[in-house]
Amino acid sequence: MSQDESRAEAVKVAWQIHASLHESTRTVDAKASFALAMESAALAGIAALSGGGRALDRVTGFSEFVLWLGVALLGLSAILAVLVVVPRHNGQGRSPSPGEDEFLFYGHLRHWSPDDLAQRLVRAEVLPSLSRQLVIMSGIAWTKHRRVQQSLVLAVVGSLLVAVVVALA
Repeated sequence: MSQDESRAEAVKVAWQIHASLHESTRTVDAKASFALAMESAALAGIAALSGGGRALDRVTGFSEFVLWLGVALLGLSAILAVLVVVPRHNGQGRSPSPGEDEFLFYGHLRHWSPDDLAQRLVRAEVLPSLSRQLVIMSGIAWTKHRRVQQSLVLAVVGSLLVAVVVALA
């Protein structure tokens, strides 16, 4: 296999990895949305059971501590779910540095004119930019997956604590 064929194969594989990372990110965002909906519903249910002489108004002592701990864990789990879907580009969408072939991130692309971009793509070596983007996307995907995992675990623990208090109230 020639060096040009090897490079073309490497670019092809890199694009396949890019597509896989993109799909993985979409999937984890959907999981975070589901988690946030469930966590919000649980918090709304707790609010409905509080106030106006309802069941949770009569909770005192250690049970009240457990209740508030559960509510706090549910609140934290909701925050983590929101953090999963917050954009990760620092809001700057910076323009590429001189000599930098960054044309994979929309924050960079918006600074190019169509003609300049077309010319640059014809001359550019795509693999280095694509490789950098894969590393960046992988870090983002890893963070998102960890946060949704943490969100779900905290939601389960918080819900169990609240459920025990409600059952005993």
